[in-house]
Amino acid sequence: MDISTNERDLLAEMRYSIQEFLDDGEGSPDVREYLASAIEDDSFLLIYLKGRKYRVKHAWETLKRNAEVRFNDYPEVFPENLSEVFYPFLKKGAMGILKGRDKFGRRVICSNSAEWNPDEVSIDQLTAASTYFVDRLLLDEDAMNNGIVYVQNNDGIGWKHLKQYTLPVMLRFLNILWYSYPLKVGGVYHVNCPSYARYINSIIKPFLSKKLKERFIISTVNDKKFTYLNEKLSPKILPKFLGGDLENEDAFEMDFFLP
Repeated sequence: MDISTNERDLLAEMRYSIQEFLDDGEGSPDVREYLASAIEDDSFLLIYLKGRKYRVKHAWETLKRNAEVRFNDYPEVFPENLSEVFYPFLKKGAMGILKGRDKFGRRVICSNSAEWNPDEVSIDQLTAASTYFVDRLLLDEDAMNNGIVYVQNNDGIGWKHLKQYTLPVMLRFLNILWYSYPLKVGGVYHVNCPSYARYINSIIKPFLSKKLKERFIISTVNDKKFTYLNEKLSPKILPKFLGGDLENEDAFEMDFFLP
């Protein structure tokens, strides 16, 4: 692995911060073990440095937060392996990453709520799949260099879906996926949102950072032609359920989740 002189200097600063934390005896045993392993892995530390634009303090805080949510706060949603229940779910196009990139070279993650049955896949299992998925994204060159975009189709959402989104569940999503991963999020687009789904957004919105509020876009059920979304993402890379040209098997990188 080629590491520039500047990167080596920043790695040294980050290792110093980690070692200082360890020397002070802070953190739970699992967090300390995780960070003690990380301090020896330049490639792993560089993921956090690059993702946080080489700002050492921000990179270190994100890494520490990731260790805390992983082992202290929400260990139930950090599986070592993806549950078997999820593979049929993925094949239906309920969640995945597109083969194509947007015009900025960003990876595009999509989910289709119409294919999610909470009676078959719980919200905890859905969150666990998300963390497993994002851990894999950290190893993707385009995701780390250019960032990601997230698109969710909310067509078909009903009460059985909405009651899963309690405030603690939504805050767990936010604390994990926004604050504890070094990914650059270029946009979050929720399309085909009925009025009651927009109410859920109004609950979580006060907890969003200013930057995320600016990038969090909701379109209503009236935008059936995906006009706004297609201004941001070409129909040539999108599946048909998002107003694109492609069948799911042609749109999605189906083997991305494979070990």
